[in-house]
Amino acid sequence: MKNITINVSKKYDVFLGDGIIASCDEIIGSVISPKKIAVITDDIVDTLYAEYVERILSSNFSVKKYVIKNGEASKNIDTLTSILEFLASNDFTREDALVSVGGGVVGDITGLSASLYMRGINFIQIPTTLLAMCDASVGGKTAVNLKYGKNLMGTFWQPSAVICDTEIVKNLPVDIFNEGMAEVIKCDIIRKCGIIDAVIEDKIKDNIEAVVEKCILLKKDIIEKDEFEKSGQRKFLNVGHTVAHAIEKLSDYKISHGSAVGMGLIIEAQMSKKLGYCDNKTVEKITKAVKKSNLYFDIPYNPKDMVCAMKKDKKNDNNLISFVLPKQIGECFEIKLSPEETENLISFVI
Repeated sequence: MKNITINVSKKYDVFLGDGIIASCDEIIGSVISPKKIAVITDDIVDTLYAEYVERILSSNFSVKKYVIKNGEASKNIDTLTSILEFLASNDFTREDALVSVGGGVVGDITGLSASLYMRGINFIQIPTTLLAMCDASVGGKTAVNLKYGKNLMGTFWQPSAVICDTEIVKNLPVDIFNEGMAEVIKCDIIRKCGIIDAVIEDKIKDNIEAVVEKCILLKKDIIEKDEFEKSGQRKFLNVGHTVAHAIEKLSDYKISHGSAVGMGLIIEAQMSKKLGYCDNKTVEKITKAVKKSNLYFDIPYNPKDMVCAMKKDKKNDNNLISFVLPKQIGECFEIKLSPEETENLISFVI
């Protein structure tokens, strides 16, 4: 088992290794001492892993479990309120803790619940998807969606620990594994570390622990420099995401985050090429990696509607839409475009 220490305002470790979920009680007990634990999960992960985690934790802690419906549609204020009411009705206090077992949706809403309940209690992340391990579980961003856009209500609230069991990733269904590949590819676009070449050569699963570690180390480096997104460093983690969030919103979240990010990476690379910042070789390489991960699809939305959705993005500056675009593999830059410029670019590339 490896430990990666995240040195932010609340320092914590990411525990990484095969089969370590079996020791989650010992890991949690080594970092915090809760009297009670609320396991938050969804109805799919519940039978796969959460029941198992609940049994393990019950040997050392008093455990209650709360199950939400799977999917991005559950990431809303109503679900958030139901979790908070569950904690209050079961007499949870500041001495207790939450444990999220699931993907990015479960992790985001559990973290937000932990930040709000009694003005803040501890929580542990146990991500069960590649996407959550490489991105959502590390960094302290928590959120739910509002009807006007994705992640518009949230806080920064760091976990007490993150437990990444890479054996879980190896056993994921192919489509769920592939969704996580978008965030993996994204990491290589931000800082070149050979991941895209491994994707194209179909060598990711054989080296999954090393790949997850590279993604976590990238995120560690960025959030340690810009924990609260003040200096602009953390924005680079959003490459592909301005377009992706618009796709998700227009689909009413029927298109998954991973699939949307995959297409967002391609479209934003094409935008960069059209603006003269990135060459065709870079666009082709990103496209090839996304297609290799089976994340490519035809965009069913018109540019005007996409721009309307982008206007609600929380990263925007006044009337300008913020993008993080690639120059080449391993180098990105931020650019702010008017809605008119954006619509023209989107019309050209799709």
